[in-house]
Amino acid sequence: MRELDIISQPARVLTQAEREHFFEQGYVVKTSVISEDWIDRLKAGVARLIDKSRNLTVSDGIFDLEEGHTADNPRLRRIALLDELDEVFWDFAKNSNLPDLAADLMGADVCFREALLNIKWKGGGQEVKWHQDIPFYPMTNYSIAQFLVCLDDVGIEQGPLMVIPKSHKGPLYDHYDEKDNWLGFIPDQKLVDASLENVVELTGPAGTVTVHHCRALHASRANLSQRSRPVLIIGYAAADNRPYVAPAYKSKFYDTVVRGGVARSVHLVDGDLRLPPDWSGGYTSIFDHQEKVNSGSLT
Repeated sequence: MRELDIISQPARVLTQAEREHFFEQGYVVKTSVISEDWIDRLKAGVARLIDKSRNLTVSDGIFDLEEGHTADNPRLRRIALLDELDEVFWDFAKNSNLPDLAADLMGADVCFREALLNIKWKGGGQEVKWHQDIPFYPMTNYSIAQFLVCLDDVGIEQGPLMVIPKSHKGPLYDHYDEKDNWLGFIPDQKLVDASLENVVELTGPAGTVTVHHCRALHASRANLSQRSRPVLIIGYAAADNRPYVAPAYKSKFYDTVVRGGVARSVHLVDGDLRLPPDWSGGYTSIFDHQEKVNSGSLT
């Protein structure tokens, strides 16, 4: 659906002002919108998965390990395919008020895409360089987003998500280098006119949800505090939005309708967007791609 059609529908979770802020500024923060009961259940699920990771010594495409990970001191950057690993995450993705919030920004018909956990472990959780999301998974329109759920209180010291307001109305950036290597971020020299000085940091107490537009410039600093920053990421897309390439994380629930019904047409937008690498053979994480660049191990 188009923006005017979406915001003309009655709001479910967000206020009308919050919906308009998302489309005008490229992000929205809804404080303490997820109940304490859900947060407790989700954190219990996270604890179960961290326990499963203790005996791993290398990343496996689902558990993305940070350097120094051990059984006694687990350190993870990301866990993927949560919806298949523990039923609480799929229950949350379809039965909480989160898909209603997604419908406020995408229209009545909403499909599930992915469920991830970015942890940013205390005392050095890895930074994420400036990037946009849509170059990772180009689709027929821009009604797709990742909904970040704060499982604990998130403050500035923990390296929260940073967004450049109104950058979703600007250019789509190339995420490759001059040798045609996929970087997973935008090189600094391309960001000279990106108004990075206007950055907004998205913080909030446990239960807060932040949403950023798929074209919005965003990044995050390393977490140097003594509190980890576990953030649940649920991806949704409008049902009339179809992918051009294989998704990075395709679980058995991928593309399941969680609100409304199946779309009878596809909404197409004009423009050029360079395709990402073929993810059908497997994908690790944005942390892994960006780390390979930093270490000089691109091939």
